[in-house]
Amino acid sequence: MQNQYSGGLQLQPLTPIDALTAIRYTEAGVARVNRVGGWECRRDDQVTFARQLLTACAAGALLTAAGLAQTPAEETDQIYLEAAELIEDRQSGVYIARGLVRLRAGQRVLFADELIYDPATGRVTARGNVRLHDGLLPAQIADEIVLDDEMEEGVAYGFATLLENNGRAAAAAAIRRPGGSVELRDAYYTACDLCEDESREPTWRLRAAEVTRDLDDEVIRYKDMSLEVAGLPVFYTPYFAHADPAAQRRSGFLLPAIDISNRLGFSYQQPYYWAISPYQDLVIAPRLMTEANPLLEFDYRRRFYSGEVNVEFSFTYEQEYTDGPDEDLQGEWRGDEEFRGHIFADGRFNFSPEWAWGFGLQAADDALFLRRYDYSEAPEESSTLFAFDQRTLISQLYVAGRGENYYTDISTVRFQRLSDNFDNDRLPIVAPLLRFSGDVPLPRGFGDIDVDFNAVALRRELGRDYIRASTGFEWSAPTTLPLGVRAEPFALARADAYSFNTVDRNGVELEQTNFTRGLGAAGVDISWPFLRPGQAFDTVIAPRAFFVSATGLDDDDIPLAAESETADLDRTSLFQVNRVGGYDLWEDGTRVDLGLSTSLEGRSALPWRTEAFVGRSYRTDGEPRLSESSGTFEDESDWVVEAEVATPWASLAARTRIDSQTSDRNRLDVLGTVSAWRVNLAATYTDIADPAAPAALEEFAASAEFAIANNWSATWTVVRDLDDSITRTTSAGLRYQDECTDFRIFWEREDLQIGDLGPSESIKFQIVLFTLGGIGED
Repeated sequence: MQNQYSGGLQLQPLTPIDALTAIRYTEAGVARVNRVGGWECRRDDQVTFARQLLTACAAGALLTAAGLAQTPAEETDQIYLEAAELIEDRQSGVYIARGLVRLRAGQRVLFADELIYDPATGRVTARGNVRLHDGLLPAQIADEIVLDDEMEEGVAYGFATLLENNGRAAAAAAIRRPGGSVELRDAYYTACDLCEDESREPTWRLRAAEVTRDLDDEVIRYKDMSLEVAGLPVFYTPYFAHADPAAQRRSGFLLPAIDISNRLGFSYQQPYYWAISPYQDLVIAPRLMTEANPLLEFDYRRRFYSGEVNVEFSFTYEQEYTDGPDEDLQGEWRGDEEFRGHIFADGRFNFSPEWAWGFGLQAADDALFLRRYDYSEAPEESSTLFAFDQRTLISQLYVAGRGENYYTDISTVRFQRLSDNFDNDRLPIVAPLLRFSGDVPLPRGFGDIDVDFNAVALRRELGRDYIRASTGFEWSAPTTLPLGVRAEPFALARADAYSFNTVDRNGVELEQTNFTRGLGAAGVDISWPFLRPGQAFDTVIAPRAFFVSATGLDDDDIPLAAESETADLDRTSLFQVNRVGGYDLWEDGTRVDLGLSTSLEGRSALPWRTEAFVGRSYRTDGEPRLSESSGTFEDESDWVVEAEVATPWASLAARTRIDSQTSDRNRLDVLGTVSAWRVNLAATYTDIADPAAPAALEEFAASAEFAIANNWSATWTVVRDLDDSITRTTSAGLRYQDECTDFRIFWEREDLQIGDLGPSESIKFQIVLFTLGGIGED
């Protein structure tokens, strides 16, 4: 005999727990609602039909434990049940909710075609299109789930779920064991998108006879696991484990790095990630090489309440390596074996939101260690205050502060040049360098004042010592005059104090020099832009004139150029008071800088823009203070000419410096890019032909990327020394990248002679299976 109620019965909120709303069925099969106190209802009492059905919410616990959602089951005394039919089958002794079953408890909602409770066995069964939604987490899906009434054990058939970080798992059966562990039988795991019609295999997946997800240890374990690529098994292991995608940090092996080179032979590096604590971790990466002794690499990170520390170091026990002649890429190891290595470390800590201190440490055991073992000669990421060009390492300690109207820091710095032919005792130790800059706002219309203080002490084991202190201010007041003329008058004043010595080749002091000097300059920067709108394009013409007069200097007031850099005249530096970095050199006298820029911007459906600039400098009095190769040595400077054309798919930019006396081209830089269809191209050309330049250079560099097909791309780069007719570097690569995989293979050749290291050639492999981790050469 069956009692049945049709029409979509809904149990309203069961509140509070001592006032359970239940459905009571009479012998005549008529349903009515009673309120029953507490949970003491007898299981054999007919009035407990809904009470038994409510036990079916335990089905949600099965899916939650099996996969599964990571949020704990939400305790609630409000449960809602909806179904097309509610049936009590007295003959079989089961209770059934059938048709569009929807069971909700808190944020968890269970959908099924049918929900059955058997009091005799204590089993709850959800059958047909079973789906569990837990808040905003993805749905958990099964064909059928069965759970005991103690919610300790259960099984889901035809199970599938989406895990954190796009992980996906599916199994013929998912079994929950007492204690909460979950086993998947005949299962697989992947982070790749799956086709519902199975028309395409995932790029990769891990298939295993048995998979266990241990929520306590945050690890997934496999038995009899095979790695499938495009549906084909390529690797087998009887046991495998990786971190749960839901785990933020978990110790374990990462994917290896493999490369082949003429110097090191076949190289295999196997990283191991150690999650020491929630705030620190360490990657230990031994590297085995067929042509060199093993090398051990460490990468340590630690976060503190106020900052963080990052340390990368390596060491090996090996001889020195020397390459053969250019035509023979085979080199040799020579000398005694000894410990060699490198360290890159940096840290930064906050005193307050405005103040911080930090450090940086960069050192290598010998000048060629980094290049010999294919390390970058500068850290890829660093929180330090200063960074220098390659082939020079820098260690530093600093304190820095920044406010709304000021910035200041004090630091000490030491250098290491990566050259066997240079004595690092000749490089200075900066102890200390003090910098301060501040902005003093004035009443509206009066401009503002920038205040500056800078002091430095340079000390050498071999060579000159140098001390300087400078303080000054600069005032400017930009304004717009009638007819749209923009004028910015300015004035600056600075005082310098110097103390330095001169030494002979042996480092013996010959003379000590001390002096002070005062510097000042004033002028005005005027520009007058004109705009002409048009139907096809808009035109902007902007003439600019920069007038400056600076105080003169006696020869006794010019120190050794210990700080200043070599200047190269361009559009930016043309309109500056002092066109050289540092404090030592000073452009005195009076000059006017003139320039004219013109731009056209299209108004058609295909946007385009072109811009051109020409300018030069005229000195009316004063001595040339910059080098002959700067372009400003003569009273009439070199011509600066720049031009650019840009569209959405291509651009071309060029700049040149033309000699004021001979009209020869002293420098030319050209940059072009194309991005259309499946192709990205970039090329640069540099020609430094100034006879006064320290070294001539003519170089061409190009790169190309071609999207072969979906997810596949090829790359190519080249750097050609046109002076010596040598291709310095060449590389080519093939890459596959989709939502779950990043695979790259690179070939690279360098034709450079740096110390005892000559040309090199290598092939590098990198593979990353997302959610499984990966380390490779980049």
